[in-house]
Amino acid sequence: MTVQKFLAAAAVFVAAGSAFAADVIVAAPASASAASAVLAANLNLPVVNITKNAGATRADVRAEAVQFVKNHKTTLAVQLEQYKN
Repeated sequence: MTVQKFLAAAAVFVAAGSAFAADVIVAAPASASAASAVLAANLNLPVVNITKNAGATRADVRAEAVQFVKNHKTTLAVQLEQYKN
């Protein structure tokens, strides 16, 4: 009985959704490029400029990673040192 109610409710939602989707009127543009130009102008997206000098170099990052690995201690090692003292 509940499966029949579920299928009936699903059919009602599908019918209602397709009825509302049919109400949309789309005007055909003169050309596709004109339509895309209008849409692109209305996006209001921020401009992001990425420069080559923004941030550290690969060598700097690698040196920092190597230094971290040399001095790294696991959480267990740190806890054991705390319990010793």
